[in-house]
Amino acid sequence: MAKKYPIFLNLENKNVLLIGGGLACLEKLQGLDGTFARITIITKEVNPFVQNWTEEHTDIILQIREAKEEDLVGRDLIFIATNDSETNKRFRLHANSLGILANAVDDPPNCDFYSSSLVDLGPVQFSISTDGKFAGLTATLRKLFEDIIPKEDGELFERLFLVRKTLKERLPDQNERRTVLKKIILELEEKYFGKKGL
Repeated sequence: MAKKYPIFLNLENKNVLLIGGGLACLEKLQGLDGTFARITIITKEVNPFVQNWTEEHTDIILQIREAKEEDLVGRDLIFIATNDSETNKRFRLHANSLGILANAVDDPPNCDFYSSSLVDLGPVQFSISTDGKFAGLTATLRKLFEDIIPKEDGELFERLFLVRKTLKERLPDQNERRTVLKKIILELEEKYFGKKGL
């Protein structure tokens, strides 16, 4: 199997379509929260939790009807959250014919990409993927990392980035700056992790 290429997409002002309005749709909405994507949901039936989400996020367009192939035109990214693999395949193939990447939730053969489980620490983010084969494992690993590195530590990362930016301004010489940053990291490792040497 070909290796997948991990990527973080900038979806600000991108036109994202979700087909289907069940719990899988809710999961995608939660992942898209804060991306400032322009989101449209087209579904024959809507889960109450999805309904509540759209009521709280009034910029999301919710259309209660059957999705059609023409609904895919002009989209930048498509999530297909139906329970029918043939429907997923039909929409994915049509999306591909329009040059659009599509993800069929919990249907790996009908995916151009897999959504990863995201550990979000503010300025630092990393994702975990099992190529769509074991969502439960990615969720467990994400929880483990969130327990080890609390979300509140995001502020510390922000401060470290600010330190680096300030050093870049004050120490234009890259080697000198690297020496200072290594010293800071070494002191942190010795104090908090009992490590010596870098």
